[in-house]
Amino acid sequence: MRRITTENQEDLRNWLSKTGSIEYPDTTMCIGQEKNGELIAVVGYNNFTPNACQIHVASSNIYWLNKALLHAIFDYPFNILEVKVIIAPICKDNYKSLQLCRKLGFEQVADIPYGHQDGDLIVMVMKRNRCLWLYQGD
Repeated sequence: MRRITTENQEDLRNWLSKTGSIEYPDTTMCIGQEKNGELIAVVGYNNFTPNACQIHVASSNIYWLNKALLHAIFDYPFNILEVKVIIAPICKDNYKSLQLCRKLGFEQVADIPYGHQDGDLIVMVMKRNRCLWLYQGD
C-alpha cells in the first residue's frame, strides 16, 4: 500500500539528504512516498522566494512515482505556496533526472559549466501555467 506523507519533516529531509548525497537545509519542506510503511521517495523544496522555489527528488525504487504523488508534488508549490515557477537544478550527467523532468514538462533554461558539485549544472523550470499535473477537478 502506498501513502503520501508530510509527517516528520526532519526524517524526510534526512532521508532526502542521505539518498541524494546532498545536505539540505532545515528550511527544506518535504513530501514523502511510502510503500508498505517504508520510504521509497522524497521530494524536497527550498530556496523559497515569492515567485519561485527549488525542487529536489531522491528515490530508492524505480517504481516510486504515481499520479497521486504527481498531483501532490505540484500542488504544494503552485497552490499552497502560490509560486509561479519551480526550479530544478540538476547535474548534467544525471540523465535519469533530466529525462524525468523533461517527461513531466520541465523546460531547460540554462547550462552552467561547473555549476554543480559534480560537474555542469542544468537548470530546468516548470511554470505554473504549463503544469499538466495540477488537479483540475471533475
